[in-house]
Amino acid sequence: MPTTSRREWIDSWEKDLVPSAAERRSQARVGARVRTTRYYGQEATARIPKPAPELPRRQPLTEVKSISSRKRIWPLIVAAVMVCAVLLSAVFVIPVLVNSSTTDLEAATGRLQTTQQQLAQAGTDLSAQVSSLSSPARIAEEASKLGMRPVALNSIRYVQLGAGTVVAEGETTVASR
Repeated sequence: MPTTSRREWIDSWEKDLVPSAAERRSQARVGARVRTTRYYGQEATARIPKPAPELPRRQPLTEVKSISSRKRIWPLIVAAVMVCAVLLSAVFVIPVLVNSSTTDLEAATGRLQTTQQQLAQAGTDLSAQVSSLSSPARIAEEASKLGMRPVALNSIRYVQLGAGTVVAEGETTVASR
């Protein structure tokens, strides 16, 4: 809130002033605005300057205590060196382990390919052996060793059950019903 002496000083300074043309125009605009607000039912209110709130007094700052002795930082340094050593060993050991596992995987893949080739060769050998064993000439040879002989076409006979007669292959018979 302004003091009385300041208010008196401002009043004495402003009483000699003559309004300028800009101030007169401004006052005319303010008057017109007040008239229009009254016409539309709203009363104009004057702004009353509010006093500035008084700031609370600051309390004195607390005194800072100065410490003359320092804490030991050797444990912190040792811990930092150990963390760095662990990180560096991880940086060098992990790629070696990854390389080792990759090499093991490649070796296992090579063994599987070799096994696959051996199995494919064995399958081919077995297929050739089956083909040679199932040839008609070999079967005839094995049959002759066992005492079998080739069949003549005209000597093939069929047995009919119930009829009781044997019919040769080339002969024509009429079936009875």
